[in-house]
Amino acid sequence: MPMVTVEEVCDLISKKLGSKAGKFELGESTAFDEVGLSSLQIADIVYTIEDDHDIEFDPSKAASVKTVGDLVRLAEATKSGSVEA
Repeated sequence: MPMVTVEEVCDLISKKLGSKAGKFELGESTAFDEVGLSSLQIADIVYTIEDDHDIEFDPSKAASVKTVGDLVRLAEATKSGSVEA
């Protein structure tokens, strides 16, 4: 199963932001709230990653994700089994 990448998460953020995406330099340290994503949009990104990679995040861990890097690390930990789903 392919790894979740920073680029993949940034692409999802860009789709949510639409025309506003160009105002931001998206990367591993990008905080979701800094780019103006609503909690619903963040949840949608999380669900998309879960669906695309056939994983299920621990809801409390997913709720504490603040940056692109946090989400990538959580996804990898979840896929490797080091986080209880």
